[in-house]
Amino acid sequence: MVGRKNKDIDEWRRDFFGDFFDDFDFDFRRMNERMMRIFGRLRESMEESGNEPFVYGFTYRVGPDGKPVFQEFGNVPGMVRAPSIEQREESGTVREPITDINEDKEKYYLTFELPGVSKENINLEINESNIIVNVKDEARRYYKELEFDSPVNPDTAQAKFVNGILDVVVSKQKKDRPSGKSVKIE
Repeated sequence: MVGRKNKDIDEWRRDFFGDFFDDFDFDFRRMNERMMRIFGRLRESMEESGNEPFVYGFTYRVGPDGKPVFQEFGNVPGMVRAPSIEQREESGTVREPITDINEDKEKYYLTFELPGVSKENINLEINESNIIVNVKDEARRYYKELEFDSPVNPDTAQAKFVNGILDVVVSKQKKDRPSGKSVKIE
């Protein structure tokens, strides 16, 4: 009788866990198929870009209102802030530089990491509402466009490039005055 009872329990376990693992197996196979499609698309993108490595990350800071602000960077296809298709086609593979933004009541302080490029190949444009960094170097290409939370005065912009780091300081606008300016980098 004891042997028969153990056999019934074993069958019950097999039936119970069998269904459980059958469901798990189905979900696992479905997830695996999705991952294979994603990796296939990434492989195709790598082949198109000349096997350029993919870079993705984010930076975090606390905004002036005390709320967290996250910014993505990198060259992964399909990123929300990635350059447009036209910009990618025009300039080849484009990376988004690691960027740090700080501000106080009067100014914005921006830092862009641009390793491996020369100052002469950096195009920096600032207007009252945004900043664009566009680098077309033979070795590397970078593109980043940021919107300011408050209007700035482009005439006050100062930029300095040392050892692959571009530092930009620009004053916030005290009155509405739309204008744009190309900034010289020291």
